Amino acid sequence: MAGQTAPPVAAQARLAGPVALLVADGGRPALRNFVLPVLAVAAVAWTLTARTGSGDMTMGAATFIASWVVMMVAMMLPAVAPVVGLYALAARRNVVAAVPVFLAGYLLVWALSALPAYAVAQQVSDPLAMGRPWVARLTGATLLAAAAYQFTPLKAACLAHCRSPMSFFLGRSGSLAKPRAAFAAGSAHGLYCLGCCWALMAVLVVLGGMQIGWALGLAAVIALEKLGPWGLTASRAVAAGAAGLGIALIASPQLLTHLITVQQMSMSM
Repeated sequence: MAGQTAPPVAAQARLAGPVALLVADGGRPALRNFVLPVLAVAAVAWTLTARTGSGDMTMGAATFIASWVVMMVAMMLPAVAPVVGLYALAARRNVVAAVPVFLAGYLLVWALSALPAYAVAQQVSDPLAMGRPWVARLTGATLLAAAAYQFTPLKAACLAHCRSPMSFFLGRSGSLAKPRAAFAAGSAHGLYCLGCCWALMAVLVVLGGMQIGWALGLAAVIALEKLGPWGLTASRAVAAGAAGLGIALIASPQLLTHLITVQQMSMSM
């Protein structure tokens, strides 16, 4: 854009694909007009999530699912904001459908993840509240599985897509100007993100779902992987940390009492 100064090429090369393209194409106005509103919505979602209460194991199905969806909005929107910004630039040129259509398809994928999350939460909520050691060991095993997944080709492929989604957009059949195609594209992008993050999210699920501290930490990890300058390296570092914590929880289940918030929890051996 005229009057905008692009960042140095070397600096752009270190950015994730959607961030570099957005900065190069739209500059500060794109960040202000498209990215900041998405981040504002995420901030509101974090506020609502915090108000539900961390460690609340008494939620009914409807309340849990609604709270989970809001938490997914809070966790995932910051990491996907540059992609939404790129899409918004195209929407402004009237070559794709409106941004909410694409975003609705993306968020539907994460909304549907509330169903298995609730099913697992139902099984672990009472044992977690009573401090059963097997829950801590299950969490440890899940952390080890998440660490192993970070090294798989599927993780690498999904992460590469999330960091550089332009080939995905260019390769879509049909015009994204049609709402149905745009919604499908948003859902497909959401599936890639789910493929990238499901193992990390599984840790949150086995802890009953509503753990604000863990949600914040995982959201930071997800954003670092997708938007940071060294996404794959960050992914491997996360794997090392997850593996270490997983081994510690399996060996010493009582450590879980220091890592989560649950009402009236006491770990009994």
